[in-house]
Amino acid sequence: MATLDQGALAEAYAIPEPDQWTGPTWLRVNFVMSLDGAIVGPEGLSRSLGTEADRTVFHLARRLSDVVLVGAGTLRAEDYRPSTRPLAIVSGRLDLAPTLRVFTDHGPEHVRPMILTTSTALAGAPDWLRAEADLVDCGADSVNLLVALDRLAECGLGRVLCEGGPALFTDLLEADRVDELLLTIVPQLVGSPEHLVNRTGGFTPPLRLHLSEVIEHEGTVLTRYRARESRAR
Repeated sequence: MATLDQGALAEAYAIPEPDQWTGPTWLRVNFVMSLDGAIVGPEGLSRSLGTEADRTVFHLARRLSDVVLVGAGTLRAEDYRPSTRPLAIVSGRLDLAPTLRVFTDHGPEHVRPMILTTSTALAGAPDWLRAEADLVDCGADSVNLLVALDRLAECGLGRVLCEGGPALFTDLLEADRVDELLLTIVPQLVGSPEHLVNRTGGFTPPLRLHLSEVIEHEGTVLTRYRARESRAR
């Protein structure tokens, strides 16, 4: 594709209508990856792998979603900015610093973040965090992702975009709640040990995804995989 046509991309990445979902949410996961499987660049950040095509899909996927779901580790590593779109942070221990930009840089145009956590962590939640975010109980000692996604659906946030990291992606795969993977492959060799899925012993049998879209732009390959073909009728 010589140019990234916004209309064509929006059609290629459109989310199915709710009557085609098999659960209360449609959860897509978005990652950028190097040719050797690294999900972070030389600076230790995913955005250092970014290309024009990757950035275009990143912003498009956000626009098509109701809520962005992210693990606390990724939020800290990438130092997320406040968002004008709902942001849900998975944090079982509430180990979040008040100096993170998501808390310090917010303005009236930004949506108050939601933190999906545990009742144990909630009992000791600091006052500053309660003032900055909505804390949602999603389990006793660990975050139950099935409950967490149900909570989002109850808030009318059914189109969920997960931006990682790999631990959260792996947990969502194990919970069988991933509907599709948006994977951008950039023409770089990085050599980083940070990969898409890190699961001791691997998956037995391996999980098979179904390719539904491939777009190439200046060496960057944009792919879209369905977790299972039966998800879309």
